[in-house]
Amino acid sequence: MRKQLSEFANKPIYNMKAVEQQTGISAATLRAWERRYALVEPQRTPSGYRLYSDRNIALLRWVRDRMAEGLTVSRVVAMIETLRVSNEPLLVEENSRSSPPPIANDAPLPPAKLVHPLLMALIDLDDERANEVIEQAFAMYTMSTVYVEVIAPTLVEIGEAWHRGEVFISTEHFATTYLRGRLLGLLQAYPHRADMPTLFVGCAPNERHEFGALIFAVMLRQQGYNVVYLGQDVPIDDIIEAALHEHPTMLCLSASNPTTALALRDVQMRLSAANPPPYFGYGGRAFDQDADLRAQVPGQYLGADPRDGLHTVANLLRMFRPD
Repeated sequence: MRKQLSEFANKPIYNMKAVEQQTGISAATLRAWERRYALVEPQRTPSGYRLYSDRNIALLRWVRDRMAEGLTVSRVVAMIETLRVSNEPLLVEENSRSSPPPIANDAPLPPAKLVHPLLMALIDLDDERANEVIEQAFAMYTMSTVYVEVIAPTLVEIGEAWHRGEVFISTEHFATTYLRGRLLGLLQAYPHRADMPTLFVGCAPNERHEFGALIFAVMLRQQGYNVVYLGQDVPIDDIIEAALHEHPTMLCLSASNPTTALALRDVQMRLSAANPPPYFGYGGRAFDQDADLRAQVPGQYLGADPRDGLHTVANLLRMFRPD
């Protein structure tokens, strides 16, 4: 029997464990949906614990059943919004399955399993499907995990497919433009904070592979830093002049091959002319693969994983105080 969602009681009485048992949706997934989609808005006890109503549970069961039919969570949320705007009732089964199959658990699908679906969507030039895969990833994992373990490997795969002659150059351009646009959109989504340091992030001279730097810039921005993203092929003379004039707290540059990496040998020395001199950090595939190269470039190596780079930056700047 079906009834309107508004007919279910809205008194908050169920804790998170009870919701897991009645819906098959894990606590981790539910929290992600609340954060990203505001799918349900539980009440809180005085000690901060979430409490859910029969109406919340009915809605979550309806979402679960639509996803069991093959829809993504973002598509289901869009359906709910369409019904709300049109003032049409959302009809829910009053007595859903007593033992629902879980749609997620505390050991979710590994992030790497989403690389192939995203790759296929991009090869098919299907940005709508690519959006769905990325939104699914954001619902399941931290944003840093999505950047490092889903988006970055997909970029590698699409590049290798082009080199093997398996995709057209136009396909490769579509994929990189799409992913670059997603990252730039995220970069601009965070406000300036006067109480946080300013960091310049970009690529070494003649360096065209920018995704590592761009991903790092987005992750820094999400940590609250004021990031000035400089993009590809940054001339050293220009960036030194900019640093001396704008006084960033740190400069981070990326290089993917030995030639562009060695162009960074004099950066730290030239930055010493500033008062105070900004920190200098560097990263990229060239440095990840060659310890001897790292020894030739003074400064702070940021590590092969940008998540490690975040910790390095935080440790360097932990004594920062705004003027």
